[in-house]
Amino acid sequence: MTRTDKTDPARGTVVEEAVLPVVEERVRIDKTVEQGRTVTVTTRPVTETETLSQKLAHERVTVERVPIGQVVSEMPSVREEGDLTVIPVVEQRARVVVEQVLVEEIHLRRTREETVENFEVERQRTEVDIDE
Repeated sequence: MTRTDKTDPARGTVVEEAVLPVVEERVRIDKTVEQGRTVTVTTRPVTETETLSQKLAHERVTVERVPIGQVVSEMPSVREEGDLTVIPVVEQRARVVVEQVLVEEIHLRRTREETVENFEVERQRTEVDIDE
């Protein structure tokens, strides 16, 4: 600041003047990269034994020979009756006339069983550990 004294002749007084400098502040921002924390990620395979249940179906066929002894005029066809399959067995016999005689039928019966069986299987998964 600068001061000067002047005399005002008309008033007969001393006038004091002050000059004030104008100052401006400026802001400057700088960025810097700083090392932060470190994170370590580790993965590892894990094998587990797991028991699974699965329903299984088994079919069994029993063979039963059923004697018939009936004379037939034509060859009977294979037929199914529910879970039973009937297969006719025919032979020709010589007599004065030739005739077809149904000697027997073969009956195939299906039975179904369902059981639950347990199997041990190995499966893999990945676990992740994070150390900070």
